[in-house]
Amino acid sequence: MSHMRLSYVIVTRNRMDALLKTLQQIHDATPYDTNSWEVWIVDNASTDGTVDAIKQHFPETNILRLERNEGVGARSRAFSKVRGVYTILLDDDSYPTGSAVSDSIDFMESNPDVGAVVGRVILPNGSFEACAFPTVLLSGAVCIRTSVIRTLGSFRREFFRKAGEYDFSFRIWQAGWRIERFEEIIYRHDKVTTGRSAALAHRMDLRNNLIIAERFLPASCRAMYRDDWDLRYTAIARAAGHARAAKLARFEARLWRLREHFKGREVLQDDVFERIFEFETQERIIAEWAKSTGVREVIIADFSKNLYATYRACKNAGLHIRAISDNNIAYEQLKYRGIPIVTDKIAATLSADGFVLSNINPAYIDQRATQIEATTGQTPLRLWSPNVLKKPDQCNAKSSDHDSELLAIIGGESHESSE
Repeated sequence: MSHMRLSYVIVTRNRMDALLKTLQQIHDATPYDTNSWEVWIVDNASTDGTVDAIKQHFPETNILRLERNEGVGARSRAFSKVRGVYTILLDDDSYPTGSAVSDSIDFMESNPDVGAVVGRVILPNGSFEACAFPTVLLSGAVCIRTSVIRTLGSFRREFFRKAGEYDFSFRIWQAGWRIERFEEIIYRHDKVTTGRSAALAHRMDLRNNLIIAERFLPASCRAMYRDDWDLRYTAIARAAGHARAAKLARFEARLWRLREHFKGREVLQDDVFERIFEFETQERIIAEWAKSTGVREVIIADFSKNLYATYRACKNAGLHIRAISDNNIAYEQLKYRGIPIVTDKIAATLSADGFVLSNINPAYIDQRATQIEATTGQTPLRLWSPNVLKKPDQCNAKSSDHDSELLAIIGGESHESSE
């Protein structure tokens, strides 16, 4: 085993001040001797003096300077060079806090089938950030077994921005490893937004999610998710004033659809698909809930990324879906498979026996459940519960300051998601 225990990989472009802060944070937070961990910076052709500043303030840092901007996937340039047994991927404005590093590595050392550990991400305003699926890594807050990186190779170049984590995560699951997420493994994300194009973000969001659907989803539900994600991300782009970006995204996605068809898809194995999309799990939970409560008419809360799984489960349980409840103005006057999408206030006026919360985004589910209960007076059925890392030697210990902070964080009311 290499004496180098940990490698950090950070990709950056023209955000010198944010990067210098992150480098200082990880120097303060890393619990190992300086000769047992390293940092690799992949610089996407910065022009703001980033490289010179790193050399001046953190001369021990390894730097790969690229001639052009290769997007977030440029982090892969460092994958063949890292020497640590474990690799933490960070954005240039995200960093681990508390015992996040040691907790992640200790868990993987005790669980050899775990390929990556994802943490809870806290934004400056106290809200949270996460991928829509708890089983997908967040590339600014994840510790990966380096052998996984060696096996899978790079983040794929087509995912210049957005959805690259889905492609990489699905490949991790397909290769036989698990991805685990724990709520007390905490990262901070300062969310510096300089130099980002909103139009490009919307274009990449729609196009790349449609690529994911074509590449990985079984034929039995591929068209369903393609239609869902097209409707969802197009509506979001239009509401933000980027209808042209959505139109271009759909054109590019059609070309990728042909490519995936002729090149050959990487369809998820049945057990992997279930672990991520939870068709059978949601069907079982909803059927048992309907039987025990006697509900017959329901409202599904949120036009979430995995709405189809919840819609399918409700239908198979014999439930009548009155509406989809979502407060996002992007979905006003839309219908989902013939079902109207309405606000919580309108949903509260409809005759329904219960609410099912389709959203399984860890950063959003608590807030949505609270909103629904406050507006409608009904407690929604949740389809995801947090995974908490419990150490045997701490089960009976008194709460530390970190534990108290964690409880306050989990009990927070403001949340933000990352798709």
